[in-house]
Amino acid sequence: MSHILVVDDDGQTIEQTARLITNAGHIADFLLESQYLLPKLERSPPDLLLMDVNMPEIDGVTLLKKIQATPHLKEIPIIMITGETDEALIQECFQLGAVDFVNKPIRPLELLSRIRIALETKAHIHAIQAQKNALQRAKSFTDAILNTMEESICVIDPNTNEILEANRVFLEQINLARHRVIGERCSALLPDKIHACHTCAGPRNEGCLLLTTLCSGEVASHEFTAPNSQGQMIHTLLHTLPLRDGSGHPDRIVCLGRDITQSREREKHLKHLAFHDPLTHLPNRQLFHDRLHQALAQGRRHGQMVGVMLFDLDHFKGINDTLGHAAGDDLLREVANRLKGCVRESDTVARLGGDEFTAVLTNLSDASQVRKVAKKMLKALGKKYLLTGQKIAVTASIGVSLYPDDGDDLADLLDKADKALYHAKSAGRDTVRFFAQIECSP
Repeated sequence: MSHILVVDDDGQTIEQTARLITNAGHIADFLLESQYLLPKLERSPPDLLLMDVNMPEIDGVTLLKKIQATPHLKEIPIIMITGETDEALIQECFQLGAVDFVNKPIRPLELLSRIRIALETKAHIHAIQAQKNALQRAKSFTDAILNTMEESICVIDPNTNEILEANRVFLEQINLARHRVIGERCSALLPDKIHACHTCAGPRNEGCLLLTTLCSGEVASHEFTAPNSQGQMIHTLLHTLPLRDGSGHPDRIVCLGRDITQSREREKHLKHLAFHDPLTHLPNRQLFHDRLHQALAQGRRHGQMVGVMLFDLDHFKGINDTLGHAAGDDLLREVANRLKGCVRESDTVARLGGDEFTAVLTNLSDASQVRKVAKKMLKALGKKYLLTGQKIAVTASIGVSLYPDDGDDLADLLDKADKALYHAKSAGRDTVRFFAQIECSP
């Protein structure tokens, strides 16, 4: 049921029109004096306005102009009633916002038909506007969600590889304005930055994740490392997700990238803590055992000798007792640095605990190479240390066992290196002893 207002200075026309409107199931209202129309519209705007063109107080064209100049009234559909046939006048009324014309004398079926069409058109326009508003609200909501997410997101047309949408994080990562991104082909825009799904992405030359998602219809994932716009290396976990059309085919691909740099750095740090001594950052006992196992396996394959060295600082307890534990820690860190400076990249220096250090020397052809390294170590360790402002002399004792001469498994070699270390200490310290020397001594 619609509210329809009839404005005409002819009472007979109003009576006839109002009767037709009421019989059609609508609410009819009328106005004989046109000068009161605008105040009436302000008080109670109708769903439809039927208005005569020629009226003595204010004519219909003038009223159309006034209604068009009032934003909240201009949406009222207006059908003009006239006995005129002037095409210029009719054209002017249409330009001023009239939606239709009804000629006098009024024909009931024509009037009702034009009223129905005008009301249905208005309903359709309102429905379209409501849908438009709903879509705008949905887009605003989606944009707000996308731009508050920490992940970078873009939407790609798989047929053209064009970027259809991108959120704030994505734009910040590639350091480009939105108008530079939307509509661009992803493979051309991002080959050297974060476009991991393109074949130019990395040394393994992975296939395109977009193609993988299109072919499988499933989510594809890939982790990669690439520089951001500031040149910093960023670890990214990328997912490509298909958006399907009405027939179920993927017609959009959502690329969601998450910066996992901090997570990977934490994992790296935790792994380091698990296998390294927190004071000296040398490999700890667990990693040392693993490195020794690897060295022995390599020695067996290539017929090479492996040297196992155990170190013990002479009178280290006295340093802690006289200078304090902080000075003792400084000493241990310096000892670690000096020992690392005496070996090759392929060798391993580790701290077992306290003042106990160890080393694994690989790719050896004979024992003389180990003797040379041991002398170099004693010389390096024998140089004075600056602790708490004082120059302190500290020496070390070294015990050595050799694979395969002294044994062929980790436990046996460590045990024999320990026995050699005991003899080095017994021999007066600041010296090195090989297990073979012990066996040959009387």
